[in-house]
Amino acid sequence: MPPSLTTARDIPLLITSTASSSERRITPSWTIAQLKAKLEPVTGIPPSSQKLILRLPDQHQDIQIQAEDEESVQIGRWTLVPYAEIKVTSATPTSSSLLPPLSSVEKQTMPLEQYEKLHGTVREFKAQQHIGRFDPSAPERQKQKVEEMWREVREKNIVKGSRCRIDSTRRGTIAFVGPIASLPGPTDAPWIGVALDEPTGKNDGSFHGERYFQCEKNKGVVVRAEKVEVGDFAELGLEDEGSDMEEM
Repeated sequence: MPPSLTTARDIPLLITSTASSSERRITPSWTIAQLKAKLEPVTGIPPSSQKLILRLPDQHQDIQIQAEDEESVQIGRWTLVPYAEIKVTSATPTSSSLLPPLSSVEKQTMPLEQYEKLHGTVREFKAQQHIGRFDPSAPERQKQKVEEMWREVREKNIVKGSRCRIDSTRRGTIAFVGPIASLPGPTDAPWIGVALDEPTGKNDGSFHGERYFQCEKNKGVVVRAEKVEVGDFAELGLEDEGSDMEEM
């Protein structure tokens, strides 16, 4: 592969493996061996077993990052652009990879009516101790919790179209405010859908086949109001890259 110009500036890349997926800042002057050493605690794959595949945005070509002398060859030889993906796979099969898919394993089931008649179960203990749904006051407490969550939305002036910041790091525009039945928690509680400036999200504004707001792939995220800060935050661009993102 022909070498590209090496830049001293760190580049945000998406590091993926079978066990994890995260955004990391990569220094092009690192050698392949240095990169693999830093990826071990992220992926759980020993450097000697790592196979690195580079995937550039909007391209369907897998580019292998490898060299005979990985101790001296810098990764800046490859075309590293912001938010390209480095997929890390293991050349050595693990014991877990040899197991059959969980969906193919036969499972023992029990009718609910039969389970409710058993003694010494977690359900019986919760019923005796009035825990969870067996607590007579649970519905009222949940109603109060939902009201508090909506109050926080109003007090923080969280409305569609407002600029915001999430966890003091990621920026975007509020695109949805309301309940999402398919997500955990009280069904009437508000979720805040944000269209992020950068592709560091988890969706495109849809969940389980139902669309709640519109945004590009991996630029959508849904959080509770407690994580949202509304303000006149400028849109992030490459010139704004700094210490906000997790570094290796």
